[in-house]
Amino acid sequence: MGQSLSASFRLRVQQKTQEKMEQKERRRQDREFRRRQLEFQHQQSNTNSISNIDSYYDNDLPTSSTSTSRYSSQPDLSSNGNDLPPTPRRQIDSNISSILPNVLSQQRFRLYKNAMARSQTFNNRRDLSTTDQRIAFNRPLSDDRVTDQLRNPEGVYREAMESVANDDWERKCSGLSLIQRLIAQYPDIITQNLHQVVLVLIQEVKNLRSQVARIALSTFSDMFKHLKRNMDIELDITVKAIMQKSAESNEFFRIDVEKCLQIMVENVTLQKALQALIAGGASHRNPAVRKTSAKYIYIVCEKLGPNKILSGARDITERVLQVAAAFASDGPPEIRWYGKKIYHMLMSFDELDSIMKHYLNPTVYSHMCEILDTIRAKGGVGETPSESATKNGRRTLTSDKIASNGLTTQFRTLTNHFSSTRKLNSADQTEQIRALTKQMRSSDFRERLNGIEEFQKLCELETETAIQSLVQIFDGFNECLADMNSKVVLKALNTMHQLIPILADALSSVMNSSLPIIAQSIASKNRDISQLASDIIDTAIEYIDSGCLLQPICTLSQNSNLRVRPEIVLKLATLVPRVCQRKPKQVEIHLLPTYWKLLALLRGQSTTGIISSGGGSSSLNSSIHVLTTALYSELGTVLLDKASSSSMVTPKNLQVLRELCTNIDAV
Repeated sequence: MGQSLSASFRLRVQQKTQEKMEQKERRRQDREFRRRQLEFQHQQSNTNSISNIDSYYDNDLPTSSTSTSRYSSQPDLSSNGNDLPPTPRRQIDSNISSILPNVLSQQRFRLYKNAMARSQTFNNRRDLSTTDQRIAFNRPLSDDRVTDQLRNPEGVYREAMESVANDDWERKCSGLSLIQRLIAQYPDIITQNLHQVVLVLIQEVKNLRSQVARIALSTFSDMFKHLKRNMDIELDITVKAIMQKSAESNEFFRIDVEKCLQIMVENVTLQKALQALIAGGASHRNPAVRKTSAKYIYIVCEKLGPNKILSGARDITERVLQVAAAFASDGPPEIRWYGKKIYHMLMSFDELDSIMKHYLNPTVYSHMCEILDTIRAKGGVGETPSESATKNGRRTLTSDKIASNGLTTQFRTLTNHFSSTRKLNSADQTEQIRALTKQMRSSDFRERLNGIEEFQKLCELETETAIQSLVQIFDGFNECLADMNSKVVLKALNTMHQLIPILADALSSVMNSSLPIIAQSIASKNRDISQLASDIIDTAIEYIDSGCLLQPICTLSQNSNLRVRPEIVLKLATLVPRVCQRKPKQVEIHLLPTYWKLLALLRGQSTTGIISSGGGSSSLNSSIHVLTTALYSELGTVLLDKASSSSMVTPKNLQVLRELCTNIDAV
């Protein structure tokens, strides 16, 4: 079925391409025939008619200061001291007989028109009108026409915006090219209409036709290059749209995005660029976007230097330290590398430790202290994971383009190995895991589905092999969990749900990176995906060590969106009886600080209303009440003692907690 659909799709593409070529050829033939016919008729009358023909075909060209311009609403620039010479009129050779149509050519034209009519009847297509045949994109611009455009920038701007708004992708490309020319030669025109141009380009960056999207990215690059700091005011929405494009599976989009961001960093205000990069991609769901954000945040931080970053400036010091700490504990290794690299650069600042204490919460602070100690012991962060893999003779996993024949052979070999229960040597394991991860990162969603199936077979038949390479495999599997295709996400969640009982505690090494992605799926509008994501967390609590799950679930309870948070708090309440007696230290470090923050969300709520909403409601208030009941059942009055001695609990919140505990005792 997949092959037949693919063949039919290719056939339709070929038909559409052929239709485009036929339309262009028809337009060219029609223009040529009309020109010759008119020249022949008017040559028989008098010489003045030739001048009329000339003006008919050259009505786009300004001939003098009193002639009617294409943009008649604009003043004549030649009268205002413009040094550009007037455009010379095109002359027609009097020896025109060599190009006059003869009887044979007219017969050929009639045959061509008949064939054209049959082609249009077959394809159920209507012929284009005369005005559509004369669009600027299909008729190449002469040097004189370009001169007219440059002499009338406001008219060109209007024409460019009209072309970009057209549904025809060729007209869009033509309009974007005009905008690029205006950016380079008349930046003031673009600056006056900056917000409007940015909004139009953002829409075209999202265009499904890759050629239009790439020209839009190139136009943004020109804007950063020529407008420089004038772009500061539009950086937030611009960078967010550009960063979103780095999530595409096509490698050329990622290259274009990186070129555009590099030009941006070199030309705009660095502080504004840093804020836009953090807001546009630091917390994005897609790992590729977070990686691009981490890379250019590090580049900007390197340009600013430790003194400016840690100067306590508003929206700089706090956000950089918190974002870099999040990068340092992210799932993909390259994102972690950039986070560590930022902190390694800041280590030269003497007061770094005190600033970290001020801006980071205690849990993150202790984690970053351990990372910094490791960096000091090693003498640095080292090379990027991709460079390290290349020097070790391993193939990197960044490109989605590999030969289809070689890929098919690899996967066929991989399947044959999985069907056998014999032990594999180390070299075979490394090659197979690399090929499997590559398949899960393929640009074809069918290949990604096959890769997920092969991962499940590997875990079922070669469990030890899968456990040894679990971190490397999950670098690709997490991308499937966050895939834009719902079929891939559903398949990945099903596989995860089945593998948790098989791998059990071995998954503890990857849950920090996988749980946030799974939790986000709870908010999905697809009921199957939402229910399955919730079941996965329940299964993980049952089969995986609760000490490994406590920290990520506590983090999700604080930072997840409002649609997900009530469900996550309920999961945390389920985890309470498993950790309070066995992991008292982790309860103090992770669980109680999280509960104090959740308790603050009840500010302004009456305890009676909270209790009444506790029966089966999915609201955050009822979820926090369930968590309070679980904690009070395990800790008793110790919970009140801990709250009274904590600086994170205000007197008002402490009073709310006491009333809740009193009501729980009464029940």
